[in-house]
Amino acid sequence: MSAVRIAVPPWYSFLMNTPRFQRPDGFAVRLFRVSDLERMVEAGVIGADERLELIGGEVRQMSPKGARHEWLKIGLNQYFGKKCPENAVFATEPGWHVDEFTYLEPDFLFFSASLRIEEVKPADALLVIEIADTSLSFDLGLKAALYARLGVREYWVIDAAKRETHVHLMPKPDGYGELRAYDEAIRLEPSLMQRLPVLLADIPR
Repeated sequence: MSAVRIAVPPWYSFLMNTPRFQRPDGFAVRLFRVSDLERMVEAGVIGADERLELIGGEVRQMSPKGARHEWLKIGLNQYFGKKCPENAVFATEPGWHVDEFTYLEPDFLFFSASLRIEEVKPADALLVIEIADTSLSFDLGLKAALYARLGVREYWVIDAAKRETHVHLMPKPDGYGELRAYDEAIRLEPSLMQRLPVLLADIPR
């Protein structure tokens, strides 16, 4: 009897070699590396246009973008393009390879103009902004804890519905030491870019 050959998908070998992790809730999960994600895209397992983030080795499907999210992002992008200080640059939804097990796409990432995007580490970020519509609890919860643990010095979550900005400062391993919420009528200045005042009330609805 001849041996039966079973076709093995090209992604099978590295899927089986991904490390396992026991979650606090008792469930065992496989952790993926950024390189694993890239190979799954190449193999067609993940669509190139899928909106995913990798957080601590776990693949997270990003929330769909609503009209409020997109309109506010367009307005802020135009504003920052005109007002960003010369010694800083910003990227919108960059493919940020934070470490081996973390890949993020924040709405806005500000960093020194002396760095290339692939060189930016969490401590190099001058400001990270997430615009939240349906993802508010996630951005204020797990995402805030992640950015604090990574050492991002200033993190804003802008509530697209209420036009309210949640400013996070003083990152610590267990979360941010300072958190304050401001309505759209308050002029804000990032602590590391004080020449970039932001007044949400001026951004068209």
